[in-house]
Amino acid sequence: MANLFLASEILEINVEEERNGAAFYTALAEKSKNKLVKSTAEDIASQEKMHEKRFQDLLGRVEHRESEEQYPGEFNAYIDALKGNRIFNDPAHAEETAKNVSDVDALQLALKTEYATLKLLRELRRHIDKGEVQYVDLTIEEEEAHVNQLNQLLEKL
Repeated sequence: MANLFLASEILEINVEEERNGAAFYTALAEKSKNKLVKSTAEDIASQEKMHEKRFQDLLGRVEHRESEEQYPGEFNAYIDALKGNRIFNDPAHAEETAKNVSDVDALQLALKTEYATLKLLRELRRHIDKGEVQYVDLTIEEEEAHVNQLNQLLEKL
């Protein structure tokens, strides 16, 4: 598989994931009555918006080209596998979910989302130009911090 895994496609998925995450955390912050949940969700939502912008900017700099498949449908199967880890279909689904679950359930769901995002970022890291790896690494560090924040918050609830 010479050019199957394209950074541009993975970046597009990351942009969507960050947008969904921001919608989820914003809705959680708006509905939660717990001050600690509210402030943490607001903080993470702000960071997710920053990540979305970072990936959108990076998307404008990476090379867009056709994938090289060894068999018909190979590339779409790869993209479907990456998207299979998604928790939310779109921002509206993310918002609706945050509004209709308890704070604890929302935080547990958020953890699953963060782990899925980390998996996607690690895949992106393998396929992106070495000059852009620093941006992915920075985002990985920030997403790992989200995992820590969410775990600490869950322990307090």
